[in-house]
Amino acid sequence: MTGVTSRPQVDLVTSRIRVLIDEQRAHGRDRLPPEKELSEQLGTSRGTLREALATLEAAGEIERRRRVGTIIATPRRFSLDQAVAYPIDYICSVSDVLGGAGVRYAVREVSVRREAVDDETAPQLGLERGAPVFRVSRSYEVDGAAAALIEHTLPTELNGHDVRINSLTDGVTTFFRDVEHIPLVRSDHAVTAMAATGELAAELEVTPGAPLLVVHCRLFTDGERIIALGRLVFRPDSLYLTSSAHP
Repeated sequence: MTGVTSRPQVDLVTSRIRVLIDEQRAHGRDRLPPEKELSEQLGTSRGTLREALATLEAAGEIERRRRVGTIIATPRRFSLDQAVAYPIDYICSVSDVLGGAGVRYAVREVSVRREAVDDETAPQLGLERGAPVFRVSRSYEVDGAAAALIEHTLPTELNGHDVRINSLTDGVTTFFRDVEHIPLVRSDHAVTAMAATGELAAELEVTPGAPLLVVHCRLFTDGERIIALGRLVFRPDSLYLTSSAHP
């Protein structure tokens, strides 16, 4: 079939154009080369190039103007005025944080799947290969707009009994405390950023390529035992991360 561009090709060209945008900014230039020149420079078809440029324009990174060319947009600056601070050095749920901030929020959707644990997760949770786990996903909105997607993986059994997963309606930390009565003694975090793509962009109602904050966490109970692994994805215009340190 002709005339069809694969998504991986478009994503690759999009990434290469982002590198070029950074280079152009570093040299004080405010636009990209013409399409024909850019296509030859990147070694890609005009069709793939146009799809990549459309992705970048939807993300607000460039602006295409007739008879002017492709203008590089000024980097977006996020204002923290309306965003909620999420303290990653405390063990608390997103619901607790949003409720404490006094904002109008809601859990849009809760999804629970039972599946076999993957090879990377099994040793962290102290499980045999292929053992069952629950994958829990919750999406949040703040003031009617998508704000966060929270995902956790936890065993189906803890301390010799089945996990009462049907009672998980709020955050996982609240669930362990109030339903399972299991103490959480520590949480470890790794924080990174990513560009929104595909289903995640749709879920959080952002354009493809928009920046997102990602927190990977491990929740520990007594005996330094990990009982849940999490991935927290935040829109930075809704939630931002804070931590504190003392000498």
